[in-house]
Amino acid sequence: MKYLADLRANIERIIKEHNAYFIGEDIQEPYGGAFKVTKGLSDKYPANIIGTPMCEQGFTGLGVGMALYGCYVSVEIMFGDFITLAADQMVNHAAKFSELYKQDIHFVLRCPSGAYRGYGATHSQSLEKMFMGIPGIQVVAPSIAYSPGEVLQTSIESGVPTLFVENKLDYPRELLMDRGSFWIKKVMTTLKGFPIIKIQPVDDAPELALITYGGLSEMALKAMEKLLYEDEINIEIIIPTLISDVESIVSAVDSGPVCILEEGVSSFGWGSEIGFAIQERYGNKVFRLGARDSFIPAAQSAELEILPGLEELVNTIKVGIGL
Repeated sequence: MKYLADLRANIERIIKEHNAYFIGEDIQEPYGGAFKVTKGLSDKYPANIIGTPMCEQGFTGLGVGMALYGCYVSVEIMFGDFITLAADQMVNHAAKFSELYKQDIHFVLRCPSGAYRGYGATHSQSLEKMFMGIPGIQVVAPSIAYSPGEVLQTSIESGVPTLFVENKLDYPRELLMDRGSFWIKKVMTTLKGFPIIKIQPVDDAPELALITYGGLSEMALKAMEKLLYEDEINIEIIIPTLISDVESIVSAVDSGPVCILEEGVSSFGWGSEIGFAIQERYGNKVFRLGARDSFIPAAQSAELEILPGLEELVNTIKVGIGL
């Protein structure tokens, strides 16, 4: 099954089980959302799929208020870049309500994010690090390594306001469980019920652990294959889904060097916090790879100079293990 189909199927399941509401711009028929995640669902569930005007702060606030009232609600931001417009509702309202009113807030803000498509500076960013470390908000990033729809259901059922980061490149991709690969896959579950996926090509002690999330899981898998076939280097990939849970990610790491890969700008980033926590606990050598300190150009040739690439990742890993 493809990522998009899995997500859509589980949205329908969430509606059936919780009478949940899905809110956003143009998510009803005939458009079905910018990336067609809700395509066809408004015909089946017209009261649950709610289209809105172009006002991210307004319809995010509507969703948060409905969740405060006891509803299960997911709001879709058309492009993740526009979460800046909804930040006040998330940081100053959603994040505070659970503790203030001593109740669960079943609210998810879905954000299609990421680059590598030539969409330019304001439709290509990965801004999720802005919400890391905000008490009362969890940041979740599904990937091809595990059912994104199940992760969405875990998020909305958790009762914690969630920023749900979907990478745009993942929508047409086949899920890893359906590819029939020979990779060894282990799934750990955090105390909050979110999976951490560990993947290796062979069942030997890895020479390095590569930690990443979301859409760059595909690049990590290609790097793992390339290193194995061309250099006989065995690495382990660690793919968390609850990416704001530093403790669970650090606990999944063993001894040896670590490379942390992220699509967002690496300075002051997710990799900085995870890398420091790993060094603080284990003393491992840690390498980071992310986007350069620049906005993302529209020309794809220029875009690729800013974003992390496969060859750069492979070379970083080789340096990490001393080659």
